[in-house]
Amino acid sequence: MSPLKIRSAGPDDAPALSRLLGQLGYPSDTAEIPQRLERMATRPGTTVIVAEENGRVVGCVSIHLFYSLHTSEPNAWLTAVVVDEDSRGRGVGAEMVKRAEVWAIQNGALRISLTSALHRKEAHEFYKAHGYEQTGVRLAKIFAKTLTHAAQMDSEPLPTHESKPK
Repeated sequence: MSPLKIRSAGPDDAPALSRLLGQLGYPSDTAEIPQRLERMATRPGTTVIVAEENGRVVGCVSIHLFYSLHTSEPNAWLTAVVVDEDSRGRGVGAEMVKRAEVWAIQNGALRISLTSALHRKEAHEFYKAHGYEQTGVRLAKIFAKTLTHAAQMDSEPLPTHESKPK
C-alpha cells in the first residue's frame, strides 16, 4: 500500500464521497455533497476527513462533538465511516479512525462513540479490535414515516439552542 494522506474533505471530493456513501448504503447525489460539506463546516465541532491514496479518495469519516447534560466535556461521535471496497483490509480504516480520535481528543472529548448497523459484523469486529466496546443499544425512529402525524399535532414548537463546542 502506498502512503495514505489523511486530509479535510472539500467540494472537489464530492464524486468520491458520493461513491463511498453509496457503498455504505446511503446513495447520495454528487451535486448535494458540496452543500452538505458546507453546512457541516459552519457547525462548530464538526469535521469530515478523507483518506487519499495515489490521488484517489479511498475512505471518509465525519466526526461531531456535542455536549450533554450528564457530562461537562464534549462527546465525540463518528459517522459515515467507510473505506472503499477495493481498499479494505489494508489499514485505511484504522488510520482514519486513529486520526479522528486524535482530533476528538484535541477538541476536548473524553469519549468517542459510533453506531453500526446490526448486519455489519465485520465492522463490529474492526471496532472491537481498535478498543471500542459495545456499551448499549441504539434505537431509531424514522421521521419520514410519522411526518404527517407530527405536522397535524397542535403544539407549540420548542426553541432551538445552538451549542458551540469549545
